[in-house]
Amino acid sequence: MFWVWFFLAAGQCALFYILARTGESLPERAREDFCANSPLAGNQWPSVGMVIPVAGSDARMEGALRSLLAQDYPRLTAVAVTRDDNEPAAHIVARVQKDFPALRHVAAGPASGCGQKNHNSLCGVAALDDTTDVLVFCDSTHRARPDFLRHLVGPLARGESSFSTGYHMVEPADTRPVTLGYTLCVLLMRLLQAISAFTQLWGGAMTMTRSAWKKYGVADLWSDNVVDDCSLSALLRARGVKVSLCPGALLATEAKAMPRAAWRAWMERQVLFLKFCMPGQWMLLGFLCLMMVLPLTCAALSLLGGLVGLGSGAGVLLAVFWMAGAGGALYLWRAMFDQHFPLWRWFLAFVDATCMFARVYACSLRATQLEWSSARYTVGPGGVVEKTESARTGF
Repeated sequence: MFWVWFFLAAGQCALFYILARTGESLPERAREDFCANSPLAGNQWPSVGMVIPVAGSDARMEGALRSLLAQDYPRLTAVAVTRDDNEPAAHIVARVQKDFPALRHVAAGPASGCGQKNHNSLCGVAALDDTTDVLVFCDSTHRARPDFLRHLVGPLARGESSFSTGYHMVEPADTRPVTLGYTLCVLLMRLLQAISAFTQLWGGAMTMTRSAWKKYGVADLWSDNVVDDCSLSALLRARGVKVSLCPGALLATEAKAMPRAAWRAWMERQVLFLKFCMPGQWMLLGFLCLMMVLPLTCAALSLLGGLVGLGSGAGVLLAVFWMAGAGGALYLWRAMFDQHFPLWRWFLAFVDATCMFARVYACSLRATQLEWSSARYTVGPGGVVEKTESARTGF
């Protein structure tokens, strides 16, 4: 057992260190993309139709929408899509339209046979001119820099790929365990995304050419699926299609006083999307879960045993070395943030996130339903929606 723990602990620390170095390389990769985009003249940039599914009444939404509409991009048409005309999100869109009158607003109505976000996105695409060269899909609560769209569309404008994706970074506004735990989870996903073997579309910032939209039947795929990005990523992997990661297309999300229930609901969706649409990656996620949980559990038992005189000296020593190794790697992760927070809080957030991950993954083993934004979906193979009901919560 000792050697199993030893190799798992060493593997975990090595993974954290590799991911830290990967994260440190992202700014340079973003600068390289900027230099590659610089020679493109205004008329060489494709026309873009940006579809923004909008729901709820998140306090971050208005600022995020304004940042997406204030892009330094030559040819942009933006469509905000809500379910209804009179929901809170529609009123936010109306306020934004006063300063950005070119923004279109579409009320999609309730979804039938697919996820509401998919339905909203499809209605947004239908509202765009067929001659639009590129389709961009963005979430409505992430803040964008003015050059975000140029970074995201760059690989398509340069003819390097037909699909590209960005990601987001959480800016913690407090040091509560849930806030830092959520921050750490999003960072882990961003760093994994930066490894080419794991790069896939993220619905919060993804784009594709209009010809690729038609060629791969994206409208048909989304019309009966629970999610947009994972379903399309599964199709593209099966077809051997490359997705370009754009490190400079990095959105920002402020997190403050996040409820634990909302964090868990978010994590459940991430795990279940993979289970339903990409079962191979979901099983790989289970191995990652074991890599996270076992060293932590063994270290806790060894230290507890040492305190009560039941543990071995070698076990206690390994626990100390693991804490030092994992803490050192997490220190490098913390350095990627402008915000400053104590390392001990960051480490406790890692412990909290590991426990949450284990609980959520265990619950996913038998799950056939998914709750998302006041709807409960019964989902079949490939992410196909079999039944839709009203959910108990809005998370």
